[in-house]
Amino acid sequence: MSRHHAGGTTRLPRRLRFLAKLLLVVVVVTWAPTVAQAAFSTTEAAVVSVGTYDVPAPTGVDASPKCATSSPRSATVTIRNFTAVQRATGYTVTLTGPSGRVQSAALDAKTRTTTISVSSSTNGKYLLSLQAKVGAWTGDTVTYTFTC
Repeated sequence: MSRHHAGGTTRLPRRLRFLAKLLLVVVVVTWAPTVAQAAFSTTEAAVVSVGTYDVPAPTGVDASPKCATSSPRSATVTIRNFTAVQRATGYTVTLTGPSGRVQSAALDAKTRTTTISVSSSTNGKYLLSLQAKVGAWTGDTVTYTFTC
């Protein structure tokens, strides 16, 4: 059942070659995952460092209000300086009037001065608030009140 060639060499029958190749594939497929698992058998724990940062409120606010008590009523606050918050990327200044109107101003990290005004339908208590931002996080708010 063997075939002969002109050179006198013997060739294995096709079926026997096929079975030999099939056996080789089965051995490779069976042993390959074992070899791969052996390569990754050592495990090490990664070092993870997690921390928090409580964004504090600005301190040392140097500001003065100015009231307009005749119609139209309003208040203007000039902020001359405040203590910078470490890591701050900006600040938000908000002035709220007694009638509920709100005016806000965004300051960049290096700006420490601004003037902000809000009108009101009545005289009364105004609230000035200042808040630091670190990226998308907002910090504690410092609030001052004054009456016009």
